[in-house]
Amino acid sequence: MGILNPSALPFLALLGLLVLIYLRERWRKRIAVPTLMLWVQVKEDKLRVRRFLPSLLFLAQALLLLLLIGGLLHPYRPVTVTETRGDRWILVMDISASMQAREGRTRRFEMALDQAEQLVKAFGPLDEAMLISVAIRPQLVSGFTTDHRQLLHLLETLHPLDTGTNLSLGIELALAQRDRQGRQARIHVFTDLSKSTLGLPEEQLKDLVYHRVGKSDDNLAIAALQLYQNPFQNYSQAQAYVLVRNYSYRPKGAVLTVYLNDKAIFRRDFSLPARDVASFSVKGFDGPGKLTARLEPEDALAVDNQALAWLAERKPRRLVLVSAVKGLREELERVSSSIPGLSLTALTPETFTPTLLNEQDIVLFHQFVPGTAVPANSLYVFPPPDNPLFPVVAEAADLNILDWREGHEILQNLHYVEALPLRKARVMALPSWAQVLISSRTRGGEVPLALTGEKDGHRVVCFAFDLGKGNLTNSDNLTLLLLFLNTLRWLLPHDPAAPLLVSSGETFFLPAGVTPDSLRFTPPGGVEKAVDTGSVEVDQVGEYRLVGSHYHATLYANLFDDAESDIGRREDDDTKPIPVSAARPPQELSHTVPAEFGRWLYYGAALLLLLEWLYALWRYRRASES
Repeated sequence: MGILNPSALPFLALLGLLVLIYLRERWRKRIAVPTLMLWVQVKEDKLRVRRFLPSLLFLAQALLLLLLIGGLLHPYRPVTVTETRGDRWILVMDISASMQAREGRTRRFEMALDQAEQLVKAFGPLDEAMLISVAIRPQLVSGFTTDHRQLLHLLETLHPLDTGTNLSLGIELALAQRDRQGRQARIHVFTDLSKSTLGLPEEQLKDLVYHRVGKSDDNLAIAALQLYQNPFQNYSQAQAYVLVRNYSYRPKGAVLTVYLNDKAIFRRDFSLPARDVASFSVKGFDGPGKLTARLEPEDALAVDNQALAWLAERKPRRLVLVSAVKGLREELERVSSSIPGLSLTALTPETFTPTLLNEQDIVLFHQFVPGTAVPANSLYVFPPPDNPLFPVVAEAADLNILDWREGHEILQNLHYVEALPLRKARVMALPSWAQVLISSRTRGGEVPLALTGEKDGHRVVCFAFDLGKGNLTNSDNLTLLLLFLNTLRWLLPHDPAAPLLVSSGETFFLPAGVTPDSLRFTPPGGVEKAVDTGSVEVDQVGEYRLVGSHYHATLYANLFDDAESDIGRREDDDTKPIPVSAARPPQELSHTVPAEFGRWLYYGAALLLLLEWLYALWRYRRASES
């Protein structure tokens, strides 16, 4: 016997309160009499007055209170229960790109799938199993279930993706689910990777039943396709490099063909020594379009034998300068004349209106910030103290650059950022939508000298320092010129007709303002379907299309992953096939559980109330009859 809710014990004090209520009523009882002469002669028996004589009603109310408080205490009695249950299993299936590798006529995934199905078929009727698939991220396919037919069906629906793998994360998820409800499950892992590549502690690895498949190393892959074409170069000036790697431990030969809009423009027979790499240069393109590199013949892994890129036709771009300083206009004219396809339009702050801009322009505001939103990517240089976009709190001179975001595209190839000439700069409060690109420090704290961000759907850069006369064209200020050109390149709007290059396994997020309801999505070689969320999972190589009433996009997905392309596996202990053992008989486990009976106390309280009401009704009728 025991109670599960001792916090209800203070309610027992209500019994004492009930006694006090009865005593109070006894003390205050009044009786109407014709005279007090008799009571004057009789001495008061104080002891009798204060004595508490419980009535039948009091006993009934006290019993009712005890029953209710007893129910709140959740009383229980221990009961021994015998439970029959089976084992628990967790199946972790690797569905990454390397599982597509062929071993003779069978893919590695089919080999692993056959072993997993044999294991499921050997389960006992009460055995529970969970299924987890792992590619670039793990996914819980099924929770613990005893429906083995459904589990076999779910296994059949799995297929390997064209992505890398994070098998360690999938195994950690399985380990986290292993001890649920005090029952330990056995974890079976089906993959082509060796245990040594997981990077997990030895105490975790020893608890795994590891099914490893695959031995072939017959793979030649396109390890990279790089197209060098800056935003201001046309297709005739572009140059492509195709990197081919031999992942086999013997020499291999193949044919590399490069297509432009499905027309072969480059073809090369070659042979590579074992574990070697070769680079092929392709140039002299006669038009823009889709660039495809392909290796033939196919080997054990076909998914890395093709890569896509896009050769762009550069359209004329315009740099709009809004400044009252004539010297800056002359300097930018010299800079823009050296960049093919870039023209300069100069305006004064008085003549500028946002309607003069279009989406493909870059606008540079010098010592001026407009009061309305600008429908273009923009660069602000040395904003005035009183402006609505960048709060200026002070002005500083001769600052030294102390920190910068080295990985940002604007700072590429800038090896001497600290050499920027900074005679004077605005000390600005950082807006909520912006991030610091370059900073200094004063006694008051960090001072952002350059910041970047996105506002109202457009990219924004702000330089807190001024561009003095001759700074951009002075040979001593090469770092400043590179910073300026990199900023223009980063602000250059994306051509909506040009495909976006992504890596297989990434998640493509729709731009702000684009609703998925109106979009249709077509994966490589697949069937068009609706977009349900604001993102698209890119899990196959090839061309994706997103088409809507107001938005369309094309994605080129490639797989450049050494870990997936290097399919060769060493002979070691975990390559030995693990026999599937027969199902163990169900286990009978006895354990003690608390059996609560508090609800019976509530039933007793209800019965007592009913009896009290019936008694009161009986007395009322009897009094009425008399």
